[in-house]
Amino acid sequence: MTSLLMRRSAWIFLACFSVALALAVLRAQGDIRRESQGADQMARFVEELSALQNIAPDAVERQVDRLRDIRSSGSLRHLDFQLEDGTGKILIPAVPSAAEGISGRTRLVLHRPDGTRFLATLIADTASEKEEAVFDIAGMAGLFLIYGLAMLAGLYGAVRYAFGPLRGIVGAIAAFRKQDFSARLPRLPVRELDHIAGALNHLAEALAEAQSRQKHLSLQMASLQEDERARLAIEVHEHFGQGLTALRANIAYLLRQTSETPRLQAAVRDMEVQTAGIHQEVRALLRRLQPDGGDTNGQEQLGLRILLHELVKSWQDADGNNTLYRLDVSPEDLRLPRETSLIVYRMTQEALANIARHAHAKRVDISVRIDPDEPSMLCWRVADDGVGIASPESAMSHGNGLAGIRERIWARGGSLQIGAASADSARPGLCLSVRLHRGDAP
Repeated sequence: MTSLLMRRSAWIFLACFSVALALAVLRAQGDIRRESQGADQMARFVEELSALQNIAPDAVERQVDRLRDIRSSGSLRHLDFQLEDGTGKILIPAVPSAAEGISGRTRLVLHRPDGTRFLATLIADTASEKEEAVFDIAGMAGLFLIYGLAMLAGLYGAVRYAFGPLRGIVGAIAAFRKQDFSARLPRLPVRELDHIAGALNHLAEALAEAQSRQKHLSLQMASLQEDERARLAIEVHEHFGQGLTALRANIAYLLRQTSETPRLQAAVRDMEVQTAGIHQEVRALLRRLQPDGGDTNGQEQLGLRILLHELVKSWQDADGNNTLYRLDVSPEDLRLPRETSLIVYRMTQEALANIARHAHAKRVDISVRIDPDEPSMLCWRVADDGVGIASPESAMSHGNGLAGIRERIWARGGSLQIGAASADSARPGLCLSVRLHRGDAP
């Protein structure tokens, strides 16, 4: 970068120096031309003034007019004059500023053959010198000003050109901070910046590869979790389901056998109620472990509304529930790949659990629909009218609910937005909005 700036500065200096030299040459040519014109006019003045001594009487007036013309032309440099006749009458007056001077005067007496005479007073005129000095100073100052501005403009352009690629580097870094590692920087003209760009490209490739591996591992972990839940569901069903069914049959037999013994029958009925409750809890546990029931009938897609309806109904029918749950799936017959359906189910499960634990909400709206502008995307939204949360990031670091949702979405390449559901400062609620790839052809 130093060599680039030095080369650009050298070119700028040479360009400015060449312009300054050209202007100086033009100025010198102008001064020479003016001096030459002044010398020619001085020679003419001396010639016309000398002619007054020998010219014919009838041509004296014309000769004086010629001297006036020389005087009024302004080409007579560094000298002014005043012409008087023999009676003291001023025929051609001097410039007042020059006439007021005391030094620098020379008087010439021109005698004619007829006895008349003229008195010419030559006065050193410094006005032209002062004007020329002021003009030279102004020209030099202007030249230096132009030179300085040109140097500044050139250096600004050189620095802007040298540091221009930094905008691309800053943009790439901003993309990396957003977990977008697809940005790549081209070859840069500055060696130091090109090394930085190469290092950033290498870093982006490494981070993209690590992110891809991490997403793959996250998806594998989610798949393993679902497999483990399915295995647990099978074991629970085999060990508890059949046993509870047999136990309820035995209780029914005892109820018939104790019909004549009220006290025993009351105890048996209590056993029946407790067994029914355990059976219901086991069924709910099985549904939470494997919402599709472990049977897809050979199909790779699941009806999302059926899965979410059962989940929402379990919260709606829970003991002591005072919250109204509303589910909207559009279209109603929406079917998605099993993996995507389970992800939506688990996100809804975690969101509803968080709301029940923390929000104290009176209403919860769950919405799942296909994006009409982009049919390959699925839009999932859960909003409540509860107390909300002060800091989503802090909530994610202190619990597994929101963190689990974000992890699932990130692994599938989706996006999550968290914000208040309303403008009510007392009960802002919470709104979770997700855009996720459906995972199938629309």
